[in-house]
Amino acid sequence: MLFSFSLSAQTETEVKVGRVAQGEVDIAGFKLNQDATININGSGASFEKWGNNLMYYGWIIKSKSREVVWSLLDEYENEFFHGNGPFSFNANLKLKKGAYEVYFTSIQENSNYRIYGNDFTNIVHEVARAIVNEVEHPYTRDEKNYMTVSSNNNGFEVNSGRDYIDNLSKKSIVSFVRTGDNEVARKNFALKKETKVYIYCQGEKEGRVFHDFGWIYDLKTHEKIWPNNLTDFNRAGGGRKNFSAFQELILPEGEYEINYITDGSHSFDKWNVMPPNDPQFWGVSIWCDSKDMNNVSENTNEHLPVVDLTKVRDNEFVTQGFEITNSVDLRVICLGESMRSEPSDYGWIIDAKTRETVWKFTRSKSEYAGGSDKNRIINEVITLARGKYIAYFLTDGSHSYHDWNTSPPYDQKLWGLSLWTVNDIDKSNIKLFKEEEFKDENVIVDITGVRDNQRDYENFMLEKETKVRIYAIGEGNNGYMSDTGWIKNMDSGKIVWEMTYRTSEHAGGAQKNRMFNDFILLPAGNYRLYFECDDSHSFMDWNDDPPNDPMNYGIKILKK
Repeated sequence: MLFSFSLSAQTETEVKVGRVAQGEVDIAGFKLNQDATININGSGASFEKWGNNLMYYGWIIKSKSREVVWSLLDEYENEFFHGNGPFSFNANLKLKKGAYEVYFTSIQENSNYRIYGNDFTNIVHEVARAIVNEVEHPYTRDEKNYMTVSSNNNGFEVNSGRDYIDNLSKKSIVSFVRTGDNEVARKNFALKKETKVYIYCQGEKEGRVFHDFGWIYDLKTHEKIWPNNLTDFNRAGGGRKNFSAFQELILPEGEYEINYITDGSHSFDKWNVMPPNDPQFWGVSIWCDSKDMNNVSENTNEHLPVVDLTKVRDNEFVTQGFEITNSVDLRVICLGESMRSEPSDYGWIIDAKTRETVWKFTRSKSEYAGGSDKNRIINEVITLARGKYIAYFLTDGSHSYHDWNTSPPYDQKLWGLSLWTVNDIDKSNIKLFKEEEFKDENVIVDITGVRDNQRDYENFMLEKETKVRIYAIGEGNNGYMSDTGWIKNMDSGKIVWEMTYRTSEHAGGAQKNRMFNDFILLPAGNYRLYFECDDSHSFMDWNDDPPNDPMNYGIKILKK
């Protein structure tokens, strides 16, 4: 590989691996100071039960290239395929000078291992080029199944098998290896100039769903720069769900964040299907050529959103008002849940004065966010004019920050909605406020925040004929309004306006949310404004998705 180093010499002339429980991997290593022939012997096993095989086997890889040079599965495939129990093996192998790693494992497997492909071979050649339900039986953890590697050559030196990766990790930009269950690893780094980097990642994926995986973000834009459209995910040997990816990437000057996350099973802690050919590299590493290491720095700036509605949990509805004093470009990052056309966890932004929706999360605009297919993200830049706005984010009762019911997205901490200034200088043009403190000076009368089984009214007077705006949100189905408002002229006793299904339009959220937002002309006189709700689906007690402007559930009249 790119990084070379010496392995400490040992006096032992034999490497032995074994004594593993199901799902474990034992590791050792050796170095040849010159070309030599090694002897490989020991006892393997394959026990068949109910169509499953519990297998004990070992293999050897070359440290520098990460390529398998010998495997007991390949040499004694007939014994493994037929579950013939324990068997002895003995082989001689000619190897080139270099460092090697020896592995031995016990695993229950329910399919022909050859189906799981050895695309890993293609990956290791790329890496080398760039880097220059338990089965009962008596052999659960003992020394009856093992593998030894030895040589009569004086240049045979024994080591732990971990030295090479440990030294490689120290010379990487960032390296997360030998990752275990339920790990979240994250680190920032900066590049002082454009640099070619190499990325090597192993993990777990089934179909499009990633369970153990890594990614890289641009810290300033929060755009995912890796994996990208050119990333090839190949099988890493062993179980079908083991994947590996290797890629060369030109990164511009900037600040970056590299992440790696694992779920609760199948990792370096314990494998639940056959481990990959290169188990110690379970994780992600990024490095560059030694001549470019001066371009790398750990000094990064803190990048914070100007509006932060993130890390949202189940059944939450969060809101944040913000005022823009000058027109600005804002990056909107909204990470939510959507399995169908209508999302389950989503965000939106409204104009605080007109109550019109100026931005909303939709599945059609979103992209895959990693993990489960239902994790979706929008990362885009919008321009907002001077004015006051309110941002919202809503979740349902499952799959949210720290309580995922399937694989989480790439960036869990951004679950929700956040706004970021494109230019740092614009931060001074944004001020936050609480929605409940926002007062519109044009409001004449207001009945909002209406709850179940509530019927309210407010009186108002107009001294002259006035064109007013009526803004009402209520519930309606099948041409009939369940939650509605109306205006009564108290001088004549007549109803002069009523919110109906046909005069209203969809208010966002559930289809039954209806909205009226238009102008009418009222003569001078005394009036009474009414609003009433039935026994379900009202302010902060929704039985379906709320409208886009839930805080104004009810009715208000405003000056033109």
